[in-house]
Amino acid sequence: MYTITKGPSKLVAQRRTAWQQVQQQLDGGPAGESGPRPVQYVERTPNPRLQNFVPIDLDEWWAQQFLARITNCS
Repeated sequence: MYTITKGPSKLVAQRRTAWQQVQQQLDGGPAGESGPRPVQYVERTPNPRLQNFVPIDLDEWWAQQFLARITNCS
């Protein structure tokens, strides 16, 4: 079974916190906050082949894989 040790879990927590800060800044951030803002890239001419693209939720995908392994081992 895969176990996340203290080092990687700390790294994941740091990355999650950093990403949440970027998302808040993109949404306008707290009032009165100054300084550089992140730049959000928006495609000017979207690729027509990606019109129906639906991103997957990796957390959900990993959860399904984990449950499938448990179910198959039982």
